[in-house]
Amino acid sequence: MRKKNKTQPALLVADGGSTKTDWCLLTPETGRIHFRTRGLNPVMLGLRELCGILQTELLPPLASHLQISGRDLSVHYYGAGCLPSVCRKMEEAITTTVPNSSARIYSDLLGAARALCGHEAGIACILGTGSNSCRYDGTNIIQHVPSLGYILGDEGSGTALGKRLIADWLKGLLAPELTRLLNENTGWNETDIIRKVYREQEANRFLASFTPFLAAHRTHPDIHRILTDCFRAFFERNILAYRSEQLPVHFVGSIATIFHEELEQTAETYSIKIGLILQDPITRIADFHLQEADNNDRMKTF
Repeated sequence: MRKKNKTQPALLVADGGSTKTDWCLLTPETGRIHFRTRGLNPVMLGLRELCGILQTELLPPLASHLQISGRDLSVHYYGAGCLPSVCRKMEEAITTTVPNSSARIYSDLLGAARALCGHEAGIACILGTGSNSCRYDGTNIIQHVPSLGYILGDEGSGTALGKRLIADWLKGLLAPELTRLLNENTGWNETDIIRKVYREQEANRFLASFTPFLAAHRTHPDIHRILTDCFRAFFERNILAYRSEQLPVHFVGSIATIFHEELEQTAETYSIKIGLILQDPITRIADFHLQEADNNDRMKTF
């Protein structure tokens, strides 16, 4: 990062999911500093809960690197659940908790599109705890099949995979060796599962927590069937709607990264070309805002 005046605002960029939020702080003195907090989905969490997580998990690492007191901080937050109806709540949580800050809130889908496609056209997808997708023209999202969340949608996501695994387990549809392993590894019965899914908070995260089990047994025919069925649903209920066979389909997220082989195999059955797969888009999103800041500085010199 090139040297600039010390009074220049620092940049803080975030990629927020339901499970985790990745942050990248950019200052002339420190360059890029990365850290992580819990997920901050404003649809799932209230203002007090959002502020509490920011207070306990964001402020300590932020304060240790922002050593110039009184420096303004420009925050660009891309997040799951950042619908227009709740963006104001997310903005208030940040500006109330973080001193001298201003905040702009965007959907995680726009962040994925900027990270994956840059200024090129393409289909940008998120496959993590939740799922989402859009058609991007190099500047804007021009078509979007709604995600609808983990009850009505989120096909192919960690939540959807976990939901399918648990349902097959409790309905007796899994091979005996898988049932035995789940019983031994979790110690839960049907009553426990029903309570965790229907009565406790953040059921989506609980369902997605079965991802390591799926990964460990991915070659088992029953698990392979779950993976391909869920990815097939993602393509059929989302990607085929864009009707853009020539455009590459890019992915960000842990599920796309972990199960990239099964994802690519499923895509082949629909003649879909898989492009870039990133586990975390935060670095590329930070590049975007750093370039914008540099361009704005150059414009001010004219």
